[in-house]
Amino acid sequence: MKLKELFDNNKTVLTDGAMGTWFSQLTGLSSSECEKYNVIDPHIIERIHKEYIGAGAKIIRTNTFSANSMLNGIDKVKLKDIIVNGYRIAKNCAKNDAVVCADVSALYYSPELMPDRETEYKYIIGCFLSEGAETFIFETLSSLDAVMPAIDHIVNTKPDAEIIVSFTLLPDRKTRSGLPMDQLLREIDANKNKLAAVGLNCGTGAAQLYNNAIPFFSYIQERTDLFTLVMPNAGYPSIINGRTVFNSAPSYFAQQTARFISHGISAVGGCCGTTPEYIRLLGEYLKKDPDIEINTVKYIPVQKKRSAFSSKLAGNDFILAAELDPPNNSDFTKLINSARILKDSGIDIITVSDSPLGHAKADPVICSARIMRETGVETLPHICCRDRNINAMRSILLGAHSEGIRAVLAVTGDHIAESDRGIVKPVFNLDSTKLMSLISDMNADVFSEDPVVIGGAFDPCAVNSEFPLKRLDKKISCGAKFILTQPVFSDKAIEQLKKAKEKNIKVLAGIMPMVSYRNACFMKNEVPGMVIPDELIERFSPDMTREQSQLVGIEIAAELAKKAMPFIDGIYFITPFNRADVIRQVIRMLDL
Repeated sequence: MKLKELFDNNKTVLTDGAMGTWFSQLTGLSSSECEKYNVIDPHIIERIHKEYIGAGAKIIRTNTFSANSMLNGIDKVKLKDIIVNGYRIAKNCAKNDAVVCADVSALYYSPELMPDRETEYKYIIGCFLSEGAETFIFETLSSLDAVMPAIDHIVNTKPDAEIIVSFTLLPDRKTRSGLPMDQLLREIDANKNKLAAVGLNCGTGAAQLYNNAIPFFSYIQERTDLFTLVMPNAGYPSIINGRTVFNSAPSYFAQQTARFISHGISAVGGCCGTTPEYIRLLGEYLKKDPDIEINTVKYIPVQKKRSAFSSKLAGNDFILAAELDPPNNSDFTKLINSARILKDSGIDIITVSDSPLGHAKADPVICSARIMRETGVETLPHICCRDRNINAMRSILLGAHSEGIRAVLAVTGDHIAESDRGIVKPVFNLDSTKLMSLISDMNADVFSEDPVVIGGAFDPCAVNSEFPLKRLDKKISCGAKFILTQPVFSDKAIEQLKKAKEKNIKVLAGIMPMVSYRNACFMKNEVPGMVIPDELIERFSPDMTREQSQLVGIEIAAELAKKAMPFIDGIYFITPFNRADVIRQVIRMLDL
């Protein structure tokens, strides 16, 4: 019997439950031993299959979930014995009363333990095919990529075989590897012609799985002709005397899992912690509701909103951004006043730095939220990885989103000064690209309807000019949509901007007005990353008045901006000492 025959009447059928759980309860042995008992004591495996079939199961899985060289530490001859015996036992028990699924586990790549995954897959599948296997199941998956070599081999070797893939979806709508549900669905959609059925199993109990599973299955039913199945755990386990124990009552499991029936799921059954009694009670619900009305939930693709800044990035608008430094106390008066001046000068978005040079200042997200509330201008906090672990990072991003912040600059962060080490401890749980990946994952999940635009830093003045460009490629692959550059002071730096622009990313060139001879010398000699030609320094004089020096700095900034403008998408003004009036005068000189 094959799946097409089984599902011909469009009625929901039962699968079996957990092999390892029932094996462990019957024998007192660890569930990790059960595959070996296909050879050691086939009768106990035969008993388990028959009890599930007796409970009403129409789909059973071979006792081969962990049958591979890596997990069992066995040679190919012993592996074949386990697989072949496992298939024969299930087939003899099923006869023509149930579909037998050849159960193949995902072989996640490990160069040390399994250097040739594709060869291992071919061997395992070859063992099943030699016994006439027609239906295969890959369950408890974290992604489709892990099993595509095996799926492709089955399709090429036996085109009429039926292939089931079943994934573990956690309460946060991600797989165990962190793959968001939307991305997982796109992978399935792209390979649907190779599959017969798609399911969810393991990870959680039925009640927790339900809310995530319904939109998942709605998408599958709407976009494909694939059969569907769901096999939750009995619930959450407890560890008692070193053993994993599921305390969930079979009646509760059956009641919660039966809720899937009204959504047109092709098959329901159980995973970890379930036994024949769980399946028998679940089957009672199928008998009670033979003509149940199908309650489909339409899958609604996420309609992503765009902030004004995001819309400008997506278009061809020239963008003006300006950076303000957060205060080192709790008085935000100057910060807010400077933000108002910048807004009135035509700035599209204000960026707020994150404790530059590792010196503690007011939190940039709090500053950004305050600026938005009091001035109405969009803000872009810099978020560095130096001071927060991944949990803190998630928390700050959630808080930022709740305040209406829809753009962030993800940076690794300056290192702690030598004099502060031993007192201040850096974290660096992430670097900038990992933070970008984290935000991208959150955009696919909790921020899916209103995502955060991700920015990255770029240094056009680096000594090794190729390294920032290679690093930029990685940032783009991790989700960066725009870059803010270090201050540009030379033609060489502008050439780097051209190369960055060729990467198909929006480039906002850093323009930082110098305001005095002393300021220019300090930046050149004491600020990391600043490369200022001597001829620019020489345009200042120690004898100049403040007004004269400031005017020279404004003129230099305007000249550099005009040189860069043909090759960039916007300007990122770095405001000296939060003197917003200086930026206002540069903008007037540029006639922007």
